[in-house]
Amino acid sequence: MFSMMRKLLALCLLLVPLSAHSQTKDSGLDKKSNGDIAYELTNPLSDLQLVSLQWNHDRGLGTNQAGTDQTLQFGPRFKTDVSENWNAITRVYINGVKVQNVNGVNNAGMGPTQIETFFTEKSNKETIWGAGPFFQAPAGQSGDFGSRQWGGGIRAVFVTKPKPWTFGLLTYQSWSMGGPAGAGTFKSPSTGTTNVFSAWPFMAYVTDNAWVYSLDTESSYNYDARRTYNPINAGIGKVVRIGELPVEFSVGARYVASGYPATLQYPGTPRGWGARAQATFVFE
Repeated sequence: MFSMMRKLLALCLLLVPLSAHSQTKDSGLDKKSNGDIAYELTNPLSDLQLVSLQWNHDRGLGTNQAGTDQTLQFGPRFKTDVSENWNAITRVYINGVKVQNVNGVNNAGMGPTQIETFFTEKSNKETIWGAGPFFQAPAGQSGDFGSRQWGGGIRAVFVTKPKPWTFGLLTYQSWSMGGPAGAGTFKSPSTGTTNVFSAWPFMAYVTDNAWVYSLDTESSYNYDARRTYNPINAGIGKVVRIGELPVEFSVGARYVASGYPATLQYPGTPRGWGARAQATFVFE
Protein backbone atom coordinates (compact mmCIF):
# COMPACT_ATOMS: atom_id res chain seq x y z
CA MET A 1 0.00 0.00 0.00
CA PHE A 2 2.82 2.36 0.84
CA SER A 3 6.31 1.36 -0.25
CA MET A 4 8.05 2.72 2.85
CA MET A 5 5.57 1.09 5.21
CA ARG A 6 5.94 -2.22 3.36
CA LYS A 7 9.70 -2.03 3.92
CA LEU A 8 9.20 -1.32 7.63
CA LEU A 9 6.78 -4.23 7.92
CA ALA A 10 9.22 -6.55 6.16
CA LEU A 11 12.02 -5.41 8.47
CA CYS A 12 9.87 -6.04 11.53
CA LEU A 13 8.95 -9.54 10.34
CA LEU A 14 12.62 -10.28 9.68
CA LEU A 15 13.49 -9.24 13.22
CA VAL A 16 11.00 -11.69 14.72
CA PRO A 17 12.92 -14.93 14.04
CA LEU A 18 16.27 -13.20 14.63
CA SER A 19 15.19 -11.90 18.01
CA ALA A 20 13.58 -15.18 18.98
CA HIS A 21 16.78 -17.04 18.08
CA SER A 22 18.96 -14.60 20.06
CA GLN A 23 16.97 -14.92 23.29
CA THR A 24 18.24 -17.56 25.69
CA LYS A 25 16.54 -19.38 28.48
CA ASP A 26 18.22 -16.96 30.88
CA SER A 27 16.66 -13.82 29.34
CA GLY A 28 14.21 -11.70 31.35
CA LEU A 29 11.31 -12.41 28.99
CA ASP A 30 11.71 -16.17 29.34
CA LYS A 31 11.25 -15.83 33.07
CA LYS A 32 7.95 -13.98 32.63
CA SER A 33 4.60 -15.55 31.83
CA ASN A 34 2.53 -14.36 28.89
CA GLY A 35 0.06 -12.94 31.41
CA ASP A 36 2.76 -10.87 33.11
CA ILE A 37 3.98 -9.52 29.77
CA ALA A 38 0.41 -8.70 28.72
CA TYR A 39 -0.03 -6.78 31.97
CA GLU A 40 3.19 -4.82 31.45
CA LEU A 41 2.09 -3.90 27.92
CA THR A 42 -0.91 -2.02 29.36
CA ASN A 43 1.54 0.33 31.11
CA PRO A 44 3.06 2.97 28.78
CA LEU A 45 5.90 3.45 31.30
CA SER A 46 6.96 -0.19 31.55
CA ASP A 47 10.55 -1.28 30.84
CA LEU A 48 9.51 -3.38 27.84
CA GLN A 49 11.14 -2.50 24.53
CA LEU A 50 8.91 -3.18 21.58
CA VAL A 51 7.79 -2.48 18.04
CA SER A 52 4.11 -2.13 17.17
CA LEU A 53 2.24 -2.14 13.87
CA GLN A 54 -1.20 -0.55 14.09
CA TRP A 55 -3.85 -0.33 11.35
CA ASN A 56 -6.84 2.02 11.60
CA HIS A 57 -9.84 2.51 9.35
CA ASP A 58 -12.08 5.60 9.64
CA ARG A 59 -14.90 7.06 7.58
CA GLY A 60 -17.10 10.15 7.36
CA LEU A 61 -14.45 12.50 5.93
CA GLY A 62 -14.96 15.37 3.48
CA THR A 63 -17.80 17.78 2.86
CA ASN A 64 -20.27 15.01 1.96
CA GLN A 65 -18.86 12.68 4.67
CA ALA A 66 -18.31 10.00 2.00
CA GLY A 67 -14.54 9.76 2.38
CA THR A 68 -12.53 7.12 4.23
CA ASP A 69 -8.94 6.77 5.34
CA GLN A 70 -6.63 3.99 6.41
CA THR A 71 -3.47 4.46 8.45
CA LEU A 72 -0.60 2.07 9.08
CA GLN A 73 1.55 3.14 12.02
CA PHE A 74 5.03 1.81 12.81
CA GLY A 75 5.83 2.48 16.48
CA PRO A 76 9.15 1.42 18.07
CA ARG A 77 9.56 2.08 21.80
CA PHE A 78 12.79 1.83 23.77
CA LYS A 79 14.07 2.53 27.27
CA THR A 80 17.21 4.43 28.23
CA ASP A 81 18.77 4.46 31.70
CA VAL A 82 19.21 8.14 32.51
CA SER A 83 20.57 7.65 36.02
CA GLU A 84 20.39 5.25 38.92
CA ASN A 85 16.86 6.42 39.70
CA TRP A 86 15.41 7.58 36.36
CA ASN A 87 14.48 6.07 32.97
CA ALA A 88 13.62 7.71 29.68
CA ILE A 89 10.90 5.96 27.64
CA THR A 90 11.00 7.12 24.01
CA ARG A 91 8.52 6.23 21.30
CA VAL A 92 8.47 7.12 17.60
CA TYR A 93 5.30 7.05 15.49
CA ILE A 94 5.78 6.77 11.70
CA ASN A 95 2.49 7.00 9.79
CA GLY A 96 1.43 5.91 6.33
CA VAL A 97 -1.97 7.16 5.16
CA LYS A 98 -4.36 6.24 2.35
CA VAL A 99 -7.41 8.43 1.65
CA GLN A 100 -10.31 7.49 -0.61
CA ASN A 101 -13.10 9.67 -1.99
CA VAL A 102 -12.26 12.64 0.26
CA ASN A 103 -13.67 15.51 -1.80
CA GLY A 104 -12.60 13.59 -4.89
CA VAL A 105 -9.10 12.85 -3.60
CA ASN A 106 -7.78 9.27 -3.81
CA ASN A 107 -4.17 9.16 -2.76
CA ALA A 108 -1.60 7.61 -0.40
CA GLY A 109 1.53 8.93 1.27
CA MET A 110 3.37 9.53 4.51
CA GLY A 111 1.72 11.41 7.36
CA PRO A 112 3.45 13.40 10.12
CA THR A 113 5.98 11.67 12.37
CA GLN A 114 5.70 12.08 16.16
CA ILE A 115 8.39 11.52 18.80
CA GLU A 116 7.64 11.47 22.53
CA THR A 117 9.85 10.89 25.57
CA PHE A 118 8.70 10.28 29.14
CA PHE A 119 11.16 10.70 32.00
CA THR A 120 9.97 8.44 34.80
CA GLU A 121 11.31 7.34 38.16
CA LYS A 122 12.44 3.74 38.56
CA SER A 123 9.86 2.45 41.01
CA ASN A 124 7.72 -0.54 41.94
CA LYS A 125 4.97 1.71 43.25
CA GLU A 126 1.40 1.04 42.19
CA THR A 127 0.95 4.64 40.97
CA ILE A 128 3.60 6.18 38.72
CA TRP A 129 3.94 9.11 36.36
CA GLY A 130 6.15 10.39 33.58
CA ALA A 131 6.59 13.60 31.58
CA GLY A 132 8.75 14.92 28.78
CA PRO A 133 8.96 16.60 25.38
CA PHE A 134 6.81 15.94 22.33
CA PHE A 135 7.76 16.74 18.73
CA GLN A 136 5.91 16.44 15.40
CA ALA A 137 7.48 16.74 11.95
CA PRO A 138 5.51 16.97 8.69
CA ALA A 139 6.23 14.40 6.02
CA GLY A 140 6.78 17.09 3.40
CA GLN A 141 3.90 15.86 1.29
CA SER A 142 0.33 17.00 0.64
CA GLY A 143 -1.78 18.03 3.61
CA ASP A 144 -4.19 15.29 2.52
CA PHE A 145 -2.22 13.02 4.88
CA GLY A 146 -2.08 15.28 7.94
CA SER A 147 -0.85 18.64 9.12
CA ARG A 148 2.07 20.25 7.29
CA GLN A 149 2.95 22.30 10.36
CA TRP A 150 5.79 21.49 12.72
CA GLY A 151 4.67 20.98 16.30
CA GLY A 152 6.18 20.67 19.74
CA GLY A 153 5.14 20.60 23.35
CA ILE A 154 5.00 18.43 26.44
CA ARG A 155 3.39 15.10 27.25
CA ALA A 156 2.61 13.57 30.62
CA VAL A 157 1.13 10.25 31.70
CA PHE A 158 -0.24 9.06 35.04
CA VAL A 159 -0.75 5.34 35.66
CA THR A 160 -2.11 3.30 38.56
CA LYS A 161 -1.86 -0.51 38.51
CA PRO A 162 -4.18 -2.36 40.92
CA LYS A 163 -3.50 -5.72 39.24
CA PRO A 164 -5.17 -7.11 37.13
CA TRP A 165 -6.45 -3.61 36.25
CA THR A 166 -4.53 -0.68 34.77
CA PHE A 167 -5.95 2.86 34.80
CA GLY A 168 -4.25 5.91 33.37
CA LEU A 169 -4.40 9.32 31.76
CA LEU A 170 -2.19 10.50 28.90
CA THR A 171 -2.25 14.24 28.28
CA TYR A 172 -0.31 16.59 26.05
CA GLN A 173 -0.12 20.18 24.87
CA SER A 174 1.23 20.88 21.40
CA TRP A 175 1.93 24.24 19.76
CA SER A 176 2.66 25.15 16.16
CA MET A 177 6.38 25.64 15.46
CA GLY A 178 6.07 26.84 11.88
CA GLY A 179 4.88 25.64 8.51
CA PRO A 180 1.90 26.60 6.33
CA ALA A 181 -0.34 29.02 8.21
CA GLY A 182 -4.07 28.62 8.61
CA ALA A 183 -6.52 26.28 10.22
CA GLY A 184 -6.91 23.97 7.24
CA THR A 185 -10.19 25.43 6.01
CA PHE A 186 -11.18 25.75 2.35
CA LYS A 187 -9.59 29.22 2.31
CA SER A 188 -6.29 27.70 3.41
CA PRO A 189 -6.55 24.00 2.45
CA SER A 190 -4.19 21.13 3.10
CA THR A 191 -2.53 22.70 6.13
CA GLY A 192 -4.09 21.46 9.33
CA THR A 193 -2.80 22.70 12.66
CA THR A 194 -0.70 21.42 15.54
CA ASN A 195 -2.26 23.74 18.17
CA VAL A 196 -3.88 20.96 20.19
CA PHE A 197 -4.59 19.98 23.78
CA SER A 198 -5.41 16.32 24.41
CA ALA A 199 -6.42 14.07 27.30
CA TRP A 200 -6.65 10.29 26.78
CA PRO A 201 -8.05 8.33 29.74
CA PHE A 202 -7.53 4.58 29.42
CA MET A 203 -8.22 1.36 31.29
CA ALA A 204 -7.37 -2.31 30.76
CA TYR A 205 -8.06 -5.66 32.38
CA VAL A 206 -5.69 -8.62 31.95
CA THR A 207 -6.50 -12.27 32.66
CA ASP A 208 -4.03 -14.91 33.88
CA ASN A 209 -4.01 -16.54 30.45
CA ALA A 210 -2.90 -13.27 28.78
CA TRP A 211 -6.17 -11.93 27.39
CA VAL A 212 -6.35 -8.13 27.44
CA TYR A 213 -9.59 -6.09 27.42
CA SER A 214 -9.15 -2.35 26.95
CA LEU A 215 -11.18 0.85 26.71
CA ASP A 216 -9.93 4.37 26.03
CA THR A 217 -10.75 7.72 24.46
CA GLU A 218 -8.42 9.90 22.38
CA SER A 219 -10.07 13.22 23.19
CA SER A 220 -8.43 16.36 21.82
CA TYR A 221 -9.28 20.05 21.51
CA ASN A 222 -8.06 21.99 18.46
CA TYR A 223 -7.55 25.67 19.30
CA ASP A 224 -7.90 26.79 15.66
CA ALA A 225 -11.02 24.80 14.82
CA ARG A 226 -12.33 25.47 18.36
CA ARG A 227 -13.85 22.03 18.48
CA THR A 228 -13.27 18.75 20.32
CA TYR A 229 -12.63 15.38 18.69
CA ASN A 230 -13.69 12.37 20.81
CA PRO A 231 -13.10 8.87 19.41
CA ILE A 232 -13.76 5.95 21.79
CA ASN A 233 -11.79 2.70 21.34
CA ALA A 234 -12.63 -0.76 22.71
CA GLY A 235 -10.34 -3.69 22.07
CA ILE A 236 -9.47 -7.27 22.90
CA GLY A 237 -6.02 -8.82 22.58
CA LYS A 238 -3.87 -11.76 23.58
CA VAL A 239 -0.14 -12.34 24.07
CA VAL A 240 1.29 -15.44 22.42
CA ARG A 241 4.82 -16.67 21.64
CA ILE A 242 6.37 -16.94 18.20
CA GLY A 243 9.26 -19.19 19.07
CA GLU A 244 10.51 -17.47 22.21
CA LEU A 245 9.34 -14.00 21.15
CA PRO A 246 6.21 -12.60 22.87
CA VAL A 247 3.72 -10.95 20.51
CA GLU A 248 0.39 -9.33 21.34
CA PHE A 249 -2.32 -9.41 18.68
CA SER A 250 -5.38 -7.22 19.20
CA VAL A 251 -8.49 -6.06 17.34
CA GLY A 252 -11.02 -3.42 18.24
CA ALA A 253 -13.81 -1.07 17.25
CA ARG A 254 -13.83 2.71 17.47
CA TYR A 255 -16.68 5.20 17.52
CA VAL A 256 -16.43 8.97 17.11
CA ALA A 257 -18.72 10.53 19.72
CA SER A 258 -18.09 14.09 18.49
CA GLY A 259 -15.89 15.91 15.99
CA TYR A 260 -15.91 18.83 13.57
CA PRO A 261 -16.76 19.14 9.86
CA ALA A 262 -14.59 19.90 6.86
CA THR A 263 -15.82 23.49 6.84
CA LEU A 264 -13.80 24.10 10.04
CA GLN A 265 -10.68 22.09 9.22
CA TYR A 266 -9.82 20.10 6.13
CA PRO A 267 -10.92 17.31 5.70
CA GLY A 268 -12.81 17.30 9.00
CA THR A 269 -12.61 14.53 11.58
CA PRO A 270 -13.88 10.99 11.01
CA ARG A 271 -17.47 10.18 11.98
CA GLY A 272 -19.31 7.08 13.09
CA TRP A 273 -17.73 3.65 13.43
CA GLY A 274 -14.20 2.58 12.59
CA ALA A 275 -11.87 -0.37 13.18
CA ARG A 276 -8.39 -1.04 14.57
CA ALA A 277 -5.95 -3.97 14.55
CA GLN A 278 -2.47 -4.15 16.07
CA ALA A 279 0.50 -6.46 16.46
CA THR A 280 3.10 -5.67 19.16
CA PHE A 281 6.47 -7.45 19.14
CA VAL A 282 8.30 -7.46 22.50
CA PHE A 283 12.06 -7.71 22.08
CA GLU A 284 13.48 -7.43 25.61
